[in-house]
Amino acid sequence: MGNSPLAGMRVVDLSRVFAMPYVGAYLADLGAEVIKIDTHHAAFVDTTRTITGPYLNNEPGEDFWNRAGTFQTLNRGKRSLTLDLRSEDGMRQLLDLISISDIVLENFTPRVSVRFGLDYASLRTARPDLILVSNTGYGHSGPWSAFGAMASALEPTHGSGAFMGYLEPGGDSKLTGSAVPNKIGNSYTDFLACWSAQFAILSALYRRVLTGRGTWVDLAMYQTGVSFFGEGLLDFAYNGRRTRRLGNRHLSLSPHGCYPCPGEDCWVVLSVRDDGEWVALCKAMRQPALASDPRFADPMDRYENQDELDGLISEWTSAHSQVEIVAALQEHGVPAAPVQNAAQLLHDEHTSGRRLFEQIDFPQPAALGSRTFLGRGWRLSEADVRVRGPAPDLGEANSYVLAEMLGLSQDTITRLLDEKVIGEELSGGTAPGVVPLERQAELGWIARYDENYGGTGQPCS
Repeated sequence: MGNSPLAGMRVVDLSRVFAMPYVGAYLADLGAEVIKIDTHHAAFVDTTRTITGPYLNNEPGEDFWNRAGTFQTLNRGKRSLTLDLRSEDGMRQLLDLISISDIVLENFTPRVSVRFGLDYASLRTARPDLILVSNTGYGHSGPWSAFGAMASALEPTHGSGAFMGYLEPGGDSKLTGSAVPNKIGNSYTDFLACWSAQFAILSALYRRVLTGRGTWVDLAMYQTGVSFFGEGLLDFAYNGRRTRRLGNRHLSLSPHGCYPCPGEDCWVVLSVRDDGEWVALCKAMRQPALASDPRFADPMDRYENQDELDGLISEWTSAHSQVEIVAALQEHGVPAAPVQNAAQLLHDEHTSGRRLFEQIDFPQPAALGSRTFLGRGWRLSEADVRVRGPAPDLGEANSYVLAEMLGLSQDTITRLLDEKVIGEELSGGTAPGVVPLERQAELGWIARYDENYGGTGQPCS
């Protein structure tokens, strides 16, 4: 790992669930040694180890706490040290580990971090130049700082619902912005916090090189969410205008949207930015006369008559395959792309060419074989950046950390094991119930599944 950007850096990851664990995974990709502080007590274990799945072949297995797909994604390349932080011994070993580490990630509420002595003022006594990332819903100051939070509950408070929504028929029979706010997607604020934390950490490391001083990163997910909506906030601040919900449309461009193709859940997206691209679209549709139709002759006409225009485009896209539509549009210079499903993404020639997905072999006895992990959206020249391995089995680094790094005797480690401060098997938990995939599809939990999927990634028909 000599040419890994963060080789020699050690990270103590106290975080749970999504945003900060994913930060730790990226730091591991960059070559840092990331030690996840786990627990073998089921009541306090990271829930992504036990309840979120998904599991290979929908089977949790006997050691289900090591096999969950979400946990694997968020904790790849890390080591696992189990510590019961309710005990004095557990806290002592944690602080000793922090004293020889560079970065700490945590997502406790301010009240909990202070109570456990894991706030910045306390941890600086263990490591004066420490970089601490405290990820909370609302930060460590302000009237909401004591509130707990999760990404789906944060979205309404940072305003995303005001911008996200579908179109529905209005009073004049035209489609208009829905009155019902919508989520962006799957915990999108977690991703914003993850990316923001990575930038802050690298900035803090650079500052430490220059000054020798540590940094406390007080990261409020609420603020990262608000910053995502700069355009809408500025429009209201300067013009007093509230942006309406647009669905797949655009504030000024038309046509601009998502259109159906033959097959189940098959779509293409396209956008026309000017009259030249409008003429090109009409040629691609083999309806050149449409370009001079009075309803669509200029950008304002097209904008005012989007419902009719979308209907005509949908008739065309519905008569041809996704591949044919995208090829025709791109050949004529119209910005367009297929809406790819998971199978298509995994086997897309461009993502393959960019090596976005990386194959990782699981060691025995996990019996998970060779699995695909999602890499990063960027590459560094002449640097060893890669997924370094699967997520760690529970407590797999107990001996490594306690004996080799902290110098504890075998008798002391045995005592910690007997007193259940550490452990390598989940205590007090039961395997999660599994709902058959057929039933999950019926309930709408998943869109569908392919029991004969062979990994071909075939496009929509």
